[in-house]
Amino acid sequence: MTKLQALTAYLIDRRLVAPEQLDSYTEQVKLTLVWKEGSSGLHLGDMRYRAVISFERFADNPARLMALVGSWLETHDQDRSRKDLPGPDFQIEPLDNDLFDVDLVLEFVEPQHLTEEPGGEIEAFGKTWAFVPFDLWVAQEGEVVSHGA
Repeated sequence: MTKLQALTAYLIDRRLVAPEQLDSYTEQVKLTLVWKEGSSGLHLGDMRYRAVISFERFADNPARLMALVGSWLETHDQDRSRKDLPGPDFQIEPLDNDLFDVDLVLEFVEPQHLTEEPGGEIEAFGKTWAFVPFDLWVAQEGEVVSHGA
């Protein structure tokens, strides 16, 4: 749930509310199994979850919050449309004319990978594996250079 952690840290750094007035958590976590071997390990599956970030006594400009969330998603979760993820949902409860409780609700998809490891605790395809969180980067272009021989 690294995307939720990263977005939460980003919003805390923007000081929209005091840190003790912001909470984040997950709901409805589902795993779609993929089981696809690659050069960097085994793609176990994709974890899809609903993320909630709650702001208590929010007094800032709501448009600023929406712009910050939108720009973070554009930079850090660019393939949302390919994964058919809905846009952010802002649930706003007025407390008075200038204060609101706001729940930001998003969905995220994060791949889950295993690395082959002798004696690892996870067994699949006649091998043992370990869960090691990592980002899988796939090259779009490349060049092979040979020095010598």
